[in-house]
Amino acid sequence: MDHDIKEPDIPEILKSVGLRVTPQRDAILRHIIDRKGHMSADQIYRFMQGSLPNLSVSTVYNTLKSLSDAGLIREIKFGDGASLFDANREPHHHMVCTVCKELFDFYLLATPDLTQIAQQVHFHIEEYHIQVKGICDACQRRMIDVK
Repeated sequence: MDHDIKEPDIPEILKSVGLRVTPQRDAILRHIIDRKGHMSADQIYRFMQGSLPNLSVSTVYNTLKSLSDAGLIREIKFGDGASLFDANREPHHHMVCTVCKELFDFYLLATPDLTQIAQQVHFHIEEYHIQVKGICDACQRRMIDVK
């Protein structure tokens, strides 16, 4: 076991952004950080039911909103679909598998300069996110195995 890896101090993280420490906030943020993935509120709720049986769906949504507003997690919105929540707050983009719907983070070496394009159409960019759709390796292999 590597003793250099330090577990995040969730109560301290919550306090550092002015949020009150509650068992729900602690458990939900810990779960998102530990999973290192993209999860919907429903997935988080279903996972948390075992450890927090009195947890309500509205508490999960309110907690996710608080954590997102505080900048501790990132909410990823895709059209009309459910938002996904991610502990990775670094600027990054996503590849989305059109078969299994899995998201894969990717990083660009250089940030595209969209300023000129935005100026041409009199558009003020607040934030941008690049989404690439395709089929992941696992789904491609399953498709080949079926043939």
